[in-house]
Amino acid sequence: MIIPKSKPLVVSVPKNSNFRIPEGRYRARIKSVSKKFIEKLDGTGEKLKLLFEVQVPSLPKTLNLAKAEFDLDMNSGSELRNVLTRLFGKQAIADAAGGSFDLGGLEGKEVEIEIEHVITSRRDEYTYPLVKIRDIQPVCGLVAAKPAQDKLTEAVKVDEVKKA
Repeated sequence: MIIPKSKPLVVSVPKNSNFRIPEGRYRARIKSVSKKFIEKLDGTGEKLKLLFEVQVPSLPKTLNLAKAEFDLDMNSGSELRNVLTRLFGKQAIADAAGGSFDLGGLEGKEVEIEIEHVITSRRDEYTYPLVKIRDIQPVCGLVAAKPAQDKLTEAVKVDEVKKA
């Protein structure tokens, strides 16, 4: 009698989530869009929370995440309005004037983000600095708005290697 060869028991292991992203410019995808309630002295306020899945070449085995929060304020000059104008163009915001804008359209959008590390007075208490999204721009060629001028972090590293 022939004994069948046993098959190995294989299980996939998902990537670990990581919010510790090095400073630089990266391509990212907006993974989720949600509304968050915050308590203020004058009552409850609302914020928009964007969660980004970031492509970090030096961290390929982790699910690299970053978040940005904005007041739900679409008045002229507000942070949220400025970001949406960059990502969708002035005409999309003008078309929504007097009506509403579906923020769900942000989910899945490809963008370029710039990560910076913020040094705080309590820096010594933490093993890693506070990571903040400094800039959000459309991916070159995917929207009508002005593309980012700086190179992405991984592109800069490739150029430096070629020069050496």
